[in-house]
Amino acid sequence: MMILKTQSAHEAGRVEMKLSKLIEALEPTEIRNFKEVDILGISDDSRTVSRGWLFAAVKGTQSDGREFVGEAIERGAVACITEKPIEEENVANVVVEDSAKALALVASRFYENPADSLVVCGVTGTNGKTSTAHLLNSIAGSSSWGEMGIIGTIGHGTAQQLERAAHTTPEPVTLHRLLREMKDIGCRGVVMEVSSHAVRQQRTSGIDFSVGILTNVTRDHLDYHNSLEDYVAAKREFCESLAGPPRQKRSGTLVYSREDPTARVIGESFPGEKISVGVDRGADIIAAGIETSLRGTGFTLCMPDGSSFPVQMKLLGRFSVSNALLAAGAAHALGIMPLEIKHGLEVLDRVPGRFETLGGGERPLIVIDYCHTPDSVEMTLSFCRGLNPKRLITVFGCGGDRDRGKRPLMGRVVEELSDACYVTEDNPRTESLQQILEDTLSGMQQGSENLHVVADRSMAIQSAVGQAEEGEIVAIIGKGHEDYQIIGTKKHYFSDREEADRALREWSKR
Repeated sequence: MMILKTQSAHEAGRVEMKLSKLIEALEPTEIRNFKEVDILGISDDSRTVSRGWLFAAVKGTQSDGREFVGEAIERGAVACITEKPIEEENVANVVVEDSAKALALVASRFYENPADSLVVCGVTGTNGKTSTAHLLNSIAGSSSWGEMGIIGTIGHGTAQQLERAAHTTPEPVTLHRLLREMKDIGCRGVVMEVSSHAVRQQRTSGIDFSVGILTNVTRDHLDYHNSLEDYVAAKREFCESLAGPPRQKRSGTLVYSREDPTARVIGESFPGEKISVGVDRGADIIAAGIETSLRGTGFTLCMPDGSSFPVQMKLLGRFSVSNALLAAGAAHALGIMPLEIKHGLEVLDRVPGRFETLGGGERPLIVIDYCHTPDSVEMTLSFCRGLNPKRLITVFGCGGDRDRGKRPLMGRVVEELSDACYVTEDNPRTESLQQILEDTLSGMQQGSENLHVVADRSMAIQSAVGQAEEGEIVAIIGKGHEDYQIIGTKKHYFSDREEADRALREWSKR
């Protein structure tokens, strides 16, 4: 078993680099007060700076890192990267045009450019990133290709050992530390989820992706992006980086879904090597004869070389076919043989929090899923509907401090596809839960006896499962693998799966 080290290189005290060597990665507009020093660590968070570290003053959504230069110096920073000169004369000041990009470049250099020695695959898109990444990881790891690390929403590490992740795509220092550790334990490659936030914040700058995967592009994160067009542009920017300068490696291959209109437009305009996937004959890799049930998902996989073979996956849902095609396309681009692709798709038995099931038989069937956008909710509940339950009961909420515009859309989709709905909390954060509930309910027919508002998520799950009968499905959506509830600025332990399991035990006592 390959286990990723839990102690960072900084913590172990093994990494240091001369400042002059570190800033060779940059094109500074000015360098002030330069003196050669050993850099022992890098951070853009002044609270984590220690003696001998370099501080990068990056402008964020909530604050400007330049405001914390003084604190960083007090804590021991010996050099600072800024976009405007600072007055402090006792530390080296490297002035650059874009401090976020500079942070990514020096982080890579600090860990000796680990991505250069790895085959890095990036997965972007609104939905399906995590499942696609895990499928590709399964294909590579179960084939002769070699071990592939994984970085994403659920965690980072190897298939055998995942550590919890704070972000879908880590900030640059953590990202390059992880890449270095994966290289050191013998990984040949890494598959990582690339969020639109990461693209805009330059977290992946300097990484030459060998393969890029575009799942789909629908409404999400409009609390961060100015518009849907800006969100789409971020996805396009990642895809175009596969073929454009300033790459050091040869151009990468884009794998994209023809089933999604926006992904198809981006893919067809991509100037480099590309592989399209889908269910129509125009795609390079095709799924035919799709059959879905609670026993698994079957289809015939048709490859570009004309070969075809049956695939019987353990993962559930029509959406699993779309993710499998994208993973197969990426594996094909990596040179993995078709029968190895088949095997890798078939051996993966679960992706945490992605259409996981409990109960069934003489008890209600419980579905736990991470879906939290209108289209992913529609896909998940439509599959539930296709299983022909006596009733479909859905428990869901909408996140606080996030895109308010999608809340009524989600409410409408849930109501249209469910026989009964429980509207509840889902990481309200610092926003008023009452406001979140009102936004969600504005898209629903209030007053219906099948619409229940239960603010406490635990009570909502208990109530929904408690009223369910044999042959019915209770879909608990929005949180999936998460084991916390964010209220205010604090995380409180909470697991949909554990709550559902407890509710089923109580149901069995009736």
